[in-house]
Amino acid sequence: MSEDSRFNVSTSGLVLLVVVGILVIAQVYVVNSLRTVQGQIAEVRGEQAKLTESANAEVAKEVAKMRGAAAAEAANREKTIEAVRDELDNTKRQAVGVAVQVKQEALKSVQDLASKVTTEQEKLKEEQTQSANELTGAIQQAATTAQSNIAAVSAQVTEVKNNVASTQSQLDRTIADLHKVTGDMGVMSGLIATNGNELAALRKLGDRNYFEFTLPRNKIPLQVGDVRLVLTKTDARRNRYTIEVNADDRTIEKKDRASNEPVQFYVGTSRQPHEIVINQVRKDQITGYLATPKVVTARK
Repeated sequence: MSEDSRFNVSTSGLVLLVVVGILVIAQVYVVNSLRTVQGQIAEVRGEQAKLTESANAEVAKEVAKMRGAAAAEAANREKTIEAVRDELDNTKRQAVGVAVQVKQEALKSVQDLASKVTTEQEKLKEEQTQSANELTGAIQQAATTAQSNIAAVSAQVTEVKNNVASTQSQLDRTIADLHKVTGDMGVMSGLIATNGNELAALRKLGDRNYFEFTLPRNKIPLQVGDVRLVLTKTDARRNRYTIEVNADDRTIEKKDRASNEPVQFYVGTSRQPHEIVINQVRKDQITGYLATPKVVTARK
């Protein structure tokens, strides 16, 4: 074997030893690392076990507390129930000496107290229904009353219309019965009224002013309208009379005139004469009216 061959063999063996050494070292490192990891895992498991144990202990404590609270609540409820039972027993014992009627009323009061809310609700519903019915009835009654009032008013209006029509018809008949005559001055008179109804009809026509009067025979002038009258003589048997008319500061004697005869005279410058119509002649007085123009037209 040459030196080169020996050198190569030595070098290869050395390299192999180095590689083997490195592998051994790596294997040792890996083993140590695995041991370290296993130790850490064991520590973690230990901590986890401790935590689990601690948590279980806390849960157990909380469960114990809850059981204790439930037991205490149950005990309190039992005490309350016992107190209520005792109160009921006391009430029953106290009610032993009460009369039968009082007992029944007490029991009825307990039952009424239990159903009070339901009763009040039903009562409220009934009141609402009753109020609605009363309101509906009131509205219907008001409508009926209003219709009755309207019917009554309509009847009254019809009656008034009939009365007005009757009055107008009577007035027309009365006016138709009136007649025109010539006065004592030869002037055609207007319509002459011989009684109160006819005079009322003339007033409704509105053509002239009318003044009713009763004139006694006592020589004292009576103011009628715009003139003054004095009765000087009467003849009741013949229905005739004599008067003096004072107008425009002058006196006019109307002598021996008949009843329902227009006695005419002029006042001022009016074209239409004043007229006196006497309807009744008695022993010492006369009754009639004075008619004067409503519109004064001056004479030319």
